[in-house]
Parts: sequence; structure tokens; C-alpha cells
Amino acid sequence: MKTKNIYNRIIIIIFISILTVQLAYPQSKLQKSAGGEHGETDFIINWKRYYTYDEWTGIMKEMQKKYPGLCELESIGKSRMGLDQLLLTLTNKSTGSHSDKTAIWVDGAIHGNEVNGITCSLYLAWYLLTRYDYDPYVKDLLDSHTFYILPGLNVDANNSFVKAPNTANNPRETYRPEDNDGDGLYDEDLTEDVDGDGELSYMYREDPEGNLRLSADSRRFVDAEEGFEGLRFTRIGSEGFDNDGDGQINEDDLGGPDPNRNFPYGWNLNAGNPYPMSEPETRNVFEFQLAHPNIFASFHYHNTGRLIMFQAPPPVRQSASQHEQLREETERRLQEMKKTNKYAQLFPRQVSDEYRHDMDVQTKIVSEGAYILKNYEPVIGGLSGQAHAATYYMLGAYSYLIELWGSPVDIADTDNDGRLSDEEYMKWIDLDLAGEGWITPHKVNHPDLGEIWIGGSAKKHMQRTPPSRYIEMEAEKNARFVMYCASQFPEVKIEDIKLKALKANIYQVDVTVRNTGEYPTASDRSVQLERYIPDMLQFRGSDNISLVVTSGKDLIGESGRRRSYFRRSDPGPEIQLSAGEKTEFRLKGKGKRVIRYYLAMDGKQGTVEFTLSSKMGGSDRESVTIRLD
Repeated sequence: MKTKNIYNRIIIIIFISILTVQLAYPQSKLQKSAGGEHGETDFIINWKRYYTYDEWTGIMKEMQKKYPGLCELESIGKSRMGLDQLLLTLTNKSTGSHSDKTAIWVDGAIHGNEVNGITCSLYLAWYLLTRYDYDPYVKDLLDSHTFYILPGLNVDANNSFVKAPNTANNPRETYRPEDNDGDGLYDEDLTEDVDGDGELSYMYREDPEGNLRLSADSRRFVDAEEGFEGLRFTRIGSEGFDNDGDGQINEDDLGGPDPNRNFPYGWNLNAGNPYPMSEPETRNVFEFQLAHPNIFASFHYHNTGRLIMFQAPPPVRQSASQHEQLREETERRLQEMKKTNKYAQLFPRQVSDEYRHDMDVQTKIVSEGAYILKNYEPVIGGLSGQAHAATYYMLGAYSYLIELWGSPVDIADTDNDGRLSDEEYMKWIDLDLAGEGWITPHKVNHPDLGEIWIGGSAKKHMQRTPPSRYIEMEAEKNARFVMYCASQFPEVKIEDIKLKALKANIYQVDVTVRNTGEYPTASDRSVQLERYIPDMLQFRGSDNISLVVTSGKDLIGESGRRRSYFRRSDPGPEIQLSAGEKTEFRLKGKGKRVIRYYLAMDGKQGTVEFTLSSKMGGSDRESVTIRLD
């Protein structure tokens, strides 16, 4: 009894100590301290593991319960196997509807095996929600914008990859039944875990004529040198059984068309069969995006390779010599730029004038992305039925496909030759991962093949998806890149209003409007698609003020003076003459424009009000009083 009381006292002391520490170091709300907490302990998630469908959707449901004022949860449709594709909509509901705010779309794991896209998407949602009350930067983003986050796109294959033994590359496609071997049966001979270790590796048989042998440490199969007299092996293939008795193994595995070749833009039959958006998973996504024209940019998480694949405008036609000249000039300029900024980017793509701003903006954005992500390389993305091609070319939204992770070359390349040798890879496993992640060759009795060897390969989460200890590191910096892009969305302001008396009761009013974001209020592509709504400056005056519709020549004086207003040689903002109460235009990224009005006023005092509105850039309103001195 005495011993039990001592244990109880110890437990009480430990509990009080923990409570004291928490009380002594409370989280400060809306702080800007790099050394402080920012809500992380309000909703704790283990970011050192991958989650099954039930687990990650369970986390999404808990997010909605915990943060009802910031988070909505809905299904955008069901997968082929009947699982819901659950979407989080994040925004501050008290500042407006999600559909009225400029939005960013984020999806993960369109390929079943690329499940670190799920954790990156889920981490972004968690980061935004938990930090909202503590981080002014995050608060401003959720007050002003909407985040549509679909952590798992190819949910059937995503769930299987996490739950079941699989290689690093499968299952990848959607679960449309296919008869790969033409025997009239569907998906009847798939890869299986022969030795029951929860992993899929490769099978080998002992063969005196084989071209392989065991390495010196007996952990790998390597090429057998000419004249080698020890035990030799021949590789059979991936683990599996001959389920249909046709003498072949794994020849009719699960998987249908590649979902990231199934979108409409650039679709082709070879990879995207049988027709565009044939898969419910891809159709659900595209129909949601089409129904939400407030989506201004999109992110699509894949693996592997550490790439920022952005959609660029179409190139103009060039001869081979012209393109080579452009490539050389681009490389020369880029090397000069990198002398002062190693993250600078420039791309050898010549685009037409109507797409020039999109190209310039994307170059600026991915240059910052290279800085934020550090070891990711920006490249121009592909077109063949891919999701990010459809969002830009068909919807006019800026789009980015992020190839996550890759080989650990940046941390394990000891000789700094830019590649990872087998020896360096094994050293990384031994020292950084304490030996985890490798399947050592071992003997197994196979029911179809007899005695075989299995192993000599990395485990599932050692190649395309990072080991658990690296998950949060990748997710955190990718969340920051998404938030940076959202922070550069267009935001319009009335910057200045200048009055000038011309003659009698006539006044010239110059209203300077500005977009503070790096992105324009509408992409060049959306303009070409006629999917954009122009920005508008609306004039309203008191009863004694009227708008004078004129070229201004008769009011300003000589034509030379007028040219000095409208054809400025200095780098001032473009001047646009208003032709009525409503004036339409488009503001480029960081762009300014002066809207010029001519007004007539009866009496000695009047008031004019200007309202600036932009579908993607918000609104602003200013008024000014005109007095006759």
C-alpha cells in the first residue's frame, strides 16, 4: 500500500509539472514571434506517418468540428469503388462566402502511389486552421481568400497503397477493370506479398548461369563478374503468384487509365483511354472547378523529383536555329542573374504579346518558389491530358504541379557528384535511418516456383514517398509556397485622386487605381477564353455634378499639351479616358492605371465618389469634395 501511494504521488507531481509548464508558456494570439507557438498544440496530428482513407478523412471531419467558422467539409462525388472524395473549404465565413473570394485549389495524390500529396494537402489545411488565431499572416489569408483542399484525389488507389503491401510504383491508376492479358478475366493476377512481411520486393532463383550475385554484405543483388564461381541468381520479377494458372505471374494487375492523362486538354488515347474524364474521380474534380469560377490558381501534388512544374503560355513558332539562339541568350542572361540571386529563373520560351504578362508573372512566382522550397527546380509543365494543363488552358487559372521528394541526393551525396551511388544510398539507410527501410535477401518456399529468394530492395516508403521522419519537413515548406502564392493574389486599391480646375466650372479628375498583388486581376489566358470579368471604376456625383464626355482636347488646349498627357515618355501609369460612369479595364500584376474624368459642377461645392471593383481583386471606395475657391 505504501509503494502504491508513492507511485500515486509521483504521478500527481508529474501531472502538476506538465500543467505548470503549459501555464508558464502559453501560446500568444496574433503574435509575430519566430520563437513562439502558433496554435500547433490546439489540434495535434502525428506528421510522422501516412494515413489510410478512414484515418485522413477522419482528421478532416475533426477539423470541421474543431473550426466550424473556418472550415466546411463536403463530398464532390464518389470514386469508382464508392468512396467519397472529401473536400475541405477553408475561409473565414464571417468575412464573406467562399464563392465570393478569390480561391486557390489544392489536390493531392491523383496517382495512387503518391500519397505524400495527401499529407502535404492535409498539412496545409492543418497549418491554416491551427495558426489562424495566432499568426497575422495566416489570418489575413483566410479572411480574404478561399482554399479548396482535396487531400486524396484517387482515393481507391491511395487507400490501397497505404493499407496493403505494394511496390513504390503501384497502385497508380484508377480502379477501372482491365484485362491486360486478354484471357477474358479482369485483374485476376496481381502482385502479392509472398513472404508476408508487409512489403513487396523482387523474386530471384538460384541459377548457375545467372547474371547476378549477392553483394559483399549480402544485402543487395549485383552484377556477377565474368568468371565468378560463387552462387549466381536470375531475377524472376515482382512478388506474386500465378493465380490463373497460365504460367505467368502478375500479368493482370489492378489499374485502369492514368488519371493525370484523363483530363480534356491535350488528351490522347494512349494514356488517357477510353475518353476524356471517363473516370468519376477526374470528372468530379473538373466539374467542381468549372462550377467555381473564383478559382484563381491551382496546386497539384505529385511525386517524385522535386520539381515546380508550372503551366506556361503556348510558345510562338520558331525555326530550330531561332530556338537555339533563344536558348543560348536565355542561358547567358540567367547566369548573369544568378550572380546576385542563385534562385533566379528564366525560361527559353518566346510567347506572343497577348500572353507576355502570364509568362512574366509565372517566372516571378516560381523564382520565389525556388527560394521557398530550396532544392526544387522550376520547369514548364506538360499538356497531355494533365490536370494542371486543363486548369490553365481551359479555365484560365494559374497552375502548378509539384513533384515532391525524390532521392535523398541532397543529403546523402557524400562525394558531391550530383548523383547517389548504391554505396551512398546504403550509408544513408544505415546512418540516417538506423538501418530501417531495406529488405535483406532471404529464402522463401514459393508454391509455384519452389525455393526462391526475395529482397535486395528498398521498402515502399523509401523511394517515391519519403521515410516518415521527412514528411513534415516537405509538407511545411510546400505549405509556405502555396500561402505565398495566395498572398500575391490581386488586391485593388484607389491609390490617389487628383483634381485640376480647367475653365469655368469644368474639372479634370485623375483617379489612380493600383493592383498590389504580383498576379494580375485576370490571367492572359482567361482573357483569351473570355472567362474573365473586367475590373470596373464607377463614378457617382452629387446632384450638381455631371460627367462631361469629351476627348479633353477642347478643354486642355493645344494638341501638343494633350499629347503630353496621353503619350508620356516618362514611365508613369497608363492614362485611360473615361467614356461614362462605368469604366472597364484589367490591372496587371503590380500595375497602376489612371482613369481620367472631366466633370462639370454647378455651384461652389460638390462631392464625387469612386467605387473600384474587381472579381478577383476585391473592391475599394473613395470620395472627394470639390470646392470653388
